[in-house]
Amino acid sequence: MFLLLKQLLGIFLCLTAASNLVCAQDEVDVRLNTDWHEYLEVHTKWLEKHQQHIFLLAEHAKSELMFQKQKAMAERELLIYEHALKGYQGGQREVRLTGLKNEILIIAEKAKQANVRRDWSVKLANRGLIGQKELEADDIAVERLQGQLQAKKDELNKEEKQLGSSTETELIAVCDQARVALLEITTAGQRSKAMRLESLVQLQQEMNQLEKEFKQQQAGFGRLKELLQQQETGAAEGNRAEIQKLQNDMQTSQQAEVTARTDCDKNMEQWKTRLNTAKSNRSQLLSYTVTGSPNLKVLEALVQSAKEKVNQSIQNESWANRVKKKGFITQVLYEKYSLALFEAQLNLSFQQQKLQVESGLLAEHHAELHEFDLENSQRILDLTETTYEQSKAYFEFVVERHRQEFDQRLAVLNVLKGQQTAP
Repeated sequence: MFLLLKQLLGIFLCLTAASNLVCAQDEVDVRLNTDWHEYLEVHTKWLEKHQQHIFLLAEHAKSELMFQKQKAMAERELLIYEHALKGYQGGQREVRLTGLKNEILIIAEKAKQANVRRDWSVKLANRGLIGQKELEADDIAVERLQGQLQAKKDELNKEEKQLGSSTETELIAVCDQARVALLEITTAGQRSKAMRLESLVQLQQEMNQLEKEFKQQQAGFGRLKELLQQQETGAAEGNRAEIQKLQNDMQTSQQAEVTARTDCDKNMEQWKTRLNTAKSNRSQLLSYTVTGSPNLKVLEALVQSAKEKVNQSIQNESWANRVKKKGFITQVLYEKYSLALFEAQLNLSFQQQKLQVESGLLAEHHAELHEFDLENSQRILDLTETTYEQSKAYFEFVVERHRQEFDQRLAVLNVLKGQQTAP
C-alpha cells in the first residue's frame, strides 16, 4: 500500500513538472511575441523621429539660403535707389538746373531774333513788299517763343524754390518703399527661423526620449534572446506566420533602400551643380575688373559730338561773318549761324558737366555694388555648402534607416528561427 502511494505521488510530481514546463514555454512565447513587436515598433519610431530631425535641419538650411537670397535682392535694390537719390542730390539736380538755364538762354536768343525778323517784316509790309500772311506768321513765331520762354522760366523758378524736385521726391518715395519691403522680408525670415528652431528643439527632445526607450527595449530583447537560447523545446507553429511577415518586411526594406539610394544620388547631383554655380559666381566676382560703363560711354560720345558741333559752328559763324561784311548775306541770316554757335557751346558745357558728375557717381556706385555682391556671394556660398551637407546627411540617413530596419528584423528573425530549430 505504501509503495502504491509512493508511485502515485511520483506520477503526480512528473505531471506537475510537465505542466509547469509547458506553461513556462507558453509564457516565453507570449513574452517573445510581445517584446519583439514593441522592440521593432520603438526602433521604427526612433528612426522616424531621427529622420524628421535631419529633414528639418536640411529644410532649415534651404530656408536660410532662400531667405538670404531674397534679403540680398531687397538690399541690393535699396542700395541702387539710395545711390540714385544720393547722386541726384549730389550733382544731378545741378545738372538739370543747368540744362533748364541753357534752354532759357537759347529760347531767349531765338525770341530776340524773332522780334528782329517781325520788326523787319512790319517795315516790309508797310512798303507793300510782303503780304499779311507773312507778317502774321512772324507774329505767331514770336508769341510761340515767348510762351516757351515763360514756361521754362516758370519751371526753373519752381525747381529752384522747391526743397526737392519732383524727381527727388519720387526717388525718396521709392527708397522708402524699398526699406519697407526689406523690413518685411527680414521680419518674416526671422519669425520663420525662430519657429523652425523651436520645432528642432522639440523634435530633438522627442528623439532623445525614444532613443532611451529603444535602448531599454534593446536590453530587454537581449535578455529574452539569451533565455530562448537556453530553452530545449521547439517553438510553437504560430511563429511561422511571424517569420513570413518579417521576411516580407525585410524585402520591402531592401527595395526601399535601393530607391532611397537612387534618390540620394539624384538629389546630391543637383545640389552639387548648385554648389558649383555658387563657387563660379564667387570666382567671377573675385576676378572682376572695372570696365567702362555703357552709360558713361554714351556720355563720352555726347561730349565728343558736342565738341565737333562747336568746331563746325565756329567755322560756319566765321564764314557767315565774312560774307556779311561783304554784303552777301543779311544780318538776320548771320544771326542764325551765330545762334547755332551759341547753342553748340552751351550744349558742350552742359554735356561736360554731366559727364563729370556722372563719371564720379558711376565709379562710386560700381565700387559699392561690387563690394556688396562680393560679400553676399560669400554668404550664399557658405549657405549653399551648408545646405549641401545637410541634404546629403538627410538622404544618406534615409538609406541608413532602411538598412537598420532590415538588420533589426533580421536579428528578430534569427531568434524566431532559432526557436523553431531548438532540440
